[in-house]
Order: sequence, then structure tokens, then C-alpha cells
Amino acid sequence: MWMSTVLIIIVTVALFVTAVWKAHGLPTEALRSSWQTFVMTFPLVVCAFLCEGLIKFLIPPEWIQRWLAEEAGWRGIAVGCLAGALTPGGPYTSFPLAMVLLKAGASAGTVMTYLTAWQLWSFTRYPLEIAFVGAPLTVLRFGVTFFVPPLAGVLAQRLSRFFL
Repeated sequence: MWMSTVLIIIVTVALFVTAVWKAHGLPTEALRSSWQTFVMTFPLVVCAFLCEGLIKFLIPPEWIQRWLAEEAGWRGIAVGCLAGALTPGGPYTSFPLAMVLLKAGASAGTVMTYLTAWQLWSFTRYPLEIAFVGAPLTVLRFGVTFFVPPLAGVLAQRLSRFFL
């Protein structure tokens, strides 16, 4: 995580210097836009991290071991699929939850399944998707991606022994 933070700081400084050079001074419009985005997303980020801490506190480690650890096998993959499909919100919700699960002892396969199902199956997005592209295409997309989260989880479970 430290390397990601350093990288984003370097990119931000480079973009800011470039914007100052292009604007021949302080890029006030860019700063105003950034501030508006910060004000809109800050409560979401705070709530996501608060949820992370509360989940870590409320879910017993024994439950994680039984349902989400490597020993859980297909049960962990199934829970990851269901949890990913039901998780509302964007990355500010799902990534902190994935981090909590990993720290609590969930297997790489379960977390991979969770993240993949969240990206491909998010049930909370279906009404909007149906409204824009129609039910037939939405059903086709779900059918085409149905096996991806469990397969990604199984593959991650097997490969994690070599990479983690």
C-alpha cells in the first residue's frame, strides 16, 4: 500500500505542476472541481472505513475460518459470490470490505470471488442497466459472466499458494 501511495503522490504533484505551468498560475477551476469531489466523496469514504472497523469487530474470527478461509472450499466461493453480488456502492465500499476479509483470514480465492462478483454481478446495478440497455442484454450479460466469479476464485485459490 505504501508504494501505491507514493505513486499517486508523484502523479498528483506532476499533474499539479503541469496545470500550474499551463494556467500560468494557480489552476483555480481544477482546485474548485477537486474540492467539490472531495466534499461529495468524503462522507462515503468515512462511512466505508467505519463499516470496515465495525465488520472486523462484529464478525467472529471463527466464522471467517469456517465460511471464508481456504478450508471452507466451495462454501467460501459461494459466500464470496453472494456477498459480491449484494454489496452496494462502488470501490469505496467493496475494497475496504475485501481488505477486512483478508485481514480476518478469508482466503485469496474467497476475496477474489467477492471482488469479481461485485464487479460483474452487482444486483444493485441491474435496474439501472435494464433501464439503459434493456432486459435481454442484461440477462445475456449475466449469463455470459455467470461462471466467471467462481472460476476466478478457484483459480486464485490455487495460484495463491505460489504467489502469496
